[in-house]
Amino acid sequence: MNKKKTLKKREFSLADVEHIDISDREGLTEFKPSDYFKDHKRVAEALLQCLVENDTEAFMEILDSYLRVNRSKVAKKADLARSTVSTAFSKKSNPTLKTLAKIVSESVLDKRR
Repeated sequence: MNKKKTLKKREFSLADVEHIDISDREGLTEFKPSDYFKDHKRVAEALLQCLVENDTEAFMEILDSYLRVNRSKVAKKADLARSTVSTAFSKKSNPTLKTLAKIVSESVLDKRR
């Protein structure tokens, strides 16, 4: 008969990690993602880099994060319903290339010119 395999006890635990108090915020900078995504040039460059590297998952993630900050403005400029823009980036959705191109060209790339 085969012997049952048993798991070894974990040697690492979060309880063992030293607690660091960051109440003293000296030297820390506050990061606001919404400020990052308001810089349309940075977003456009990141999207272009994703296309160059053929990284579709990163492309969709960056575009979705950008749209969380600017969804209403993008929908208006792309002449799409806000619900269409929201639905295009839901987990179950599979947006068409035409919809993506319209969103990207009217929202992000338009600012680079």
